[in-house]
Amino acid sequence: MAYWEVFCETLMESAIAFAILLAVYFLIEFVEFKWSHNLDHNHFLQGKASPVLGALVGSVPQCGFSVVASDLFARGIIPVGTLLSIFVATSDEALPMLLAHPSKEKWLSIIILFASKIVIAIVVGYLANWLYRLFYRRPATVSVSTPKTPVIKVAEEQQHEEHAGVNLHDGCCHHKVDGFNWKHPLFHSLKIWAFIFAVSFLFGCVADIWVGHERLTTFLGGSLWLQPLLAVLVGLIPNCAASVVLTEFYLIGGLRFGALLGGLCVNAGLGIIFLLRQKQLWREKIFVITCLIAVSLLAGYGFLWLNI
Repeated sequence: MAYWEVFCETLMESAIAFAILLAVYFLIEFVEFKWSHNLDHNHFLQGKASPVLGALVGSVPQCGFSVVASDLFARGIIPVGTLLSIFVATSDEALPMLLAHPSKEKWLSIIILFASKIVIAIVVGYLANWLYRLFYRRPATVSVSTPKTPVIKVAEEQQHEEHAGVNLHDGCCHHKVDGFNWKHPLFHSLKIWAFIFAVSFLFGCVADIWVGHERLTTFLGGSLWLQPLLAVLVGLIPNCAASVVLTEFYLIGGLRFGALLGGLCVNAGLGIIFLLRQKQLWREKIFVITCLIAVSLLAGYGFLWLNI
């Protein structure tokens, strides 16, 4: 197969993906416009049901909620379990990409994937709150005023400087939600489509020209038990491209379902970067990232062992 044929085939397939992306991100823009300003006043954020709420919110396919969750956690508004439930449930671009390839098998995969992520996120949220209290003998919510612990500055001017322009009313990609912005979903869809097209074209060249389907399948089949580990390492990359790469590999048959699940569980997008930018909270950072990696590896190898 020639490069031009791979290019045309990739362009035709990705055109369907762009239509799905556009519809999904216009819907997300509407949801952010209607409800994002209520996040900081939501009584469920610290309640017993907060990990459940976090898992449901995190399952929305966009990268903004993980950043908002890190901000809320740093301010002491949500407990560590809710933060982890949002991180685990987050999947960035996986859902729109899977929706762009409709088939009976893929629909079943979508249902199992996102149901599994939500259940895992809820369990991890409650478990993390319990473990945090057990290990550190302190509430699962960060203290913002207790002198015995590192004090997080919450004065308005210091918050502005610390968070570099990110606040509770930031939407996906940090754009301001002060009205319905039709440009953002359009440009965001184009950006993600460009990722998808580039990755798909690259994989098409590898599978059809450079390596070949048979060699690629043999290699990936031989490294079956390394797949969850490799997927988790890719998922740790704080970028939308990580979920695009993992999902594209799964769609071409190069990645087992368990490995995809593990990679997407650890892929919290820009939320991890925002958490790491906090000058304090070192204990919390280590706890969150350790839990995230451990849960993702367990999920990946567990589903791989079940042969799902």
